[in-house]
Amino acid sequence: MFWTFLILIVIIIFIAFFYQLSKDNNELEQVDLSEKFGVLVNILNSTAFSNNGYVTKLDKRTFNLYEAGSNQIIQFMYSTGNLEVNWRYKYFQKEIVHKKLFSNVRNISTLQQQNLAYSLIEEMKNVIEHHKENVLKDLR
Repeated sequence: MFWTFLILIVIIIFIAFFYQLSKDNNELEQVDLSEKFGVLVNILNSTAFSNNGYVTKLDKRTFNLYEAGSNQIIQFMYSTGNLEVNWRYKYFQKEIVHKKLFSNVRNISTLQQQNLAYSLIEEMKNVIEHHKENVLKDLR
């Protein structure tokens, strides 16, 4: 009885996961991922790269935002309605990676994208400041 119940739970989890992946595939056939999160990308590009960054599509669910010769890169990964942003920043050859997961962003509005961007920028400012302090402390 216990094993039947456990197997049933696992099957339900797999079905839900593959259903979400199917929704992603249908959605990403209609609009490119960087366009779907265009407001977020534009605000981050403006702040991090002074609008000189560009998008490099890695696959249907992943792309990078960066500027050639820059000391930072922002990677976006989308799956099952969630967006993970990995912001890499290098200072004196020491890199820090700030990861942020945004849940339930399948139907995200422009205002919500703006709020996510500004909160991520504020977080990253603090991360960069602490990283610089730690690197400079190590150099002394």
